[in-house]
Amino acid sequence: MLHKKFLMILTVLIFSFFVSNSVFAAKITSKEINCYFFDENISEKKSIYFIDDSDVPYLSLKDCGEILTQLKRNVIHKGENISFDLKFSKNGEVGTLTRTDGDPYTMTVDCAEDKIIFWDYDAFIRPDSSRVLIDVLSADNPGSDEEIIFFKRTNNSYERYGDELVLDLKKYGIDLISDEKNCYIPMQTFSDFLLSLNYINIFYNGEEIFFLANQQINNDPEIRKLFYSVKPQKISETMGKFNYAELCLAFDNLYGLKEVHGIESFDNLCRQTGYREILMGTDPEQSDAALYIIINKHLDDLHSYFHNVSPFSKQNLNEEFIKKFGVGQSELAFIKQYKNYMEIREKFYPNGVPAYEEIGNTAYITFDNFIGIPEDVDYYKTAPNENVKDTIGIILYAYSKIMRENSPIENVVLDLSCNLGGDANTAIFTVSAFLGEGYASVKNTMTNALATGVYNVDVNLDHKYDENDRGFLNKKIFCLISPLSFSCGNLVPNVFKNSNRVTLIGRTSGGGSCIVLPMTNAIGTNFQISSPMRLAFTKNGSFYDIDRGAEPDCPLMFPESFYDRANLTKYINDIK
Repeated sequence: MLHKKFLMILTVLIFSFFVSNSVFAAKITSKEINCYFFDENISEKKSIYFIDDSDVPYLSLKDCGEILTQLKRNVIHKGENISFDLKFSKNGEVGTLTRTDGDPYTMTVDCAEDKIIFWDYDAFIRPDSSRVLIDVLSADNPGSDEEIIFFKRTNNSYERYGDELVLDLKKYGIDLISDEKNCYIPMQTFSDFLLSLNYINIFYNGEEIFFLANQQINNDPEIRKLFYSVKPQKISETMGKFNYAELCLAFDNLYGLKEVHGIESFDNLCRQTGYREILMGTDPEQSDAALYIIINKHLDDLHSYFHNVSPFSKQNLNEEFIKKFGVGQSELAFIKQYKNYMEIREKFYPNGVPAYEEIGNTAYITFDNFIGIPEDVDYYKTAPNENVKDTIGIILYAYSKIMRENSPIENVVLDLSCNLGGDANTAIFTVSAFLGEGYASVKNTMTNALATGVYNVDVNLDHKYDENDRGFLNKKIFCLISPLSFSCGNLVPNVFKNSNRVTLIGRTSGGGSCIVLPMTNAIGTNFQISSPMRLAFTKNGSFYDIDRGAEPDCPLMFPESFYDRANLTKYINDIK
């Protein structure tokens, strides 16, 4: 029996054969432009298109399919055997990209209605038809045990497909254009909805195009020099209006915390803050300043942050923005608390807190970020020691010490009191290593798709996932949290609390439920927002938002109590 979504897809494909060709009135001109792909030495010419007298760049839908396929295979999932493939077809003013490597999920571009339609967005963009719907962890990759070392996805995992996604560009005044051979979408729309969730963005400086990975513009000085080689200048009225319209389209769909922030629409937020006209104006410096204020002060969710100004603005404006406009209250409070906790911890540990420490019958495991294993490290060949820096290595080493023969350890404390988050893989490894079985739940707020991945990990490094990998369940487990426990540092204690197997000690954790999404706008400004991928814990089959943090079972009132581990160990031993 055909899935109802496939029946809908089939209906649209049949209908498209009967759509008559319309009169293509718009004048479409093309221009060959240099495109850099992640390296100043790797570039090729690509055609971009302009409609009538506009300077807003468009890409053909056919080229979008080819570029996305190329990036998926050669960059995003390089080294993995994925089957991602797209076929372009066109009937009348309707263009379609169809997955040909499995179920025929589609992206339909209706130029007559100015709509982009995904029957299932998550299924359309996933790298392989055999992958899970929302591919959050590398543990979800199909393959041999050697390819997914440390992780095994269990059959307790499950997922729920999302709703149809309709991007109504007409509502934002954005045109989709077609001619006899192709359909054309704005280049920035392609970047926002098909690249950004893969941590790739298009940077456009009016002369060249840069396909860059997250934060590469900051970390690669040669690329940065090339991108900012254009002179500061005003932008056209057409570009200003489009830049604003595309920002509204992107934020309305991709910002994952609209509900809790009480944001009806980005346009409404800009009206309420008085920056609407500035953001659609021709002065890029004023536009950048307005965007800085909205992201850093009005969103102020710690995951959303303004990074770099447009290449058309005067460079090095960030410091001026900070001096002139300040930062949001959440960021300001976080900075003050971080400084306080770090100064007090340094008094107790002037040479740095050890990753693993034993105080009597209690083991303390401490790391301030979730850091993945370096590419050149194989813990199956060389077991980790006390000098390891990555999170999985630290936990594997701690496990070998805690579970050694005649071990005196009765209590295990995971200190996340200064943990600011990081790599999702290592966060789920941490949960699984402590509990024997961990999970990650995520909801796409844009499509309402849900997924829960349940995992076992090979914590004793015997290449097996069995009863000998049951974590620390024969010990008393504690987790030390504070307002600094943010993002993945907040996810782990939330899952711990829901397990009823771990006692949380300290103060309420800092929140941060959405995975970070790197973004650009049409004039090359670079920032990040809280994405629609919202992490959650599940209880009784429901997904619960973790943005408010996890409350401790046993509070500690002062930071000194966190790091005076002799007294803290006595306190832990007295907990009944």
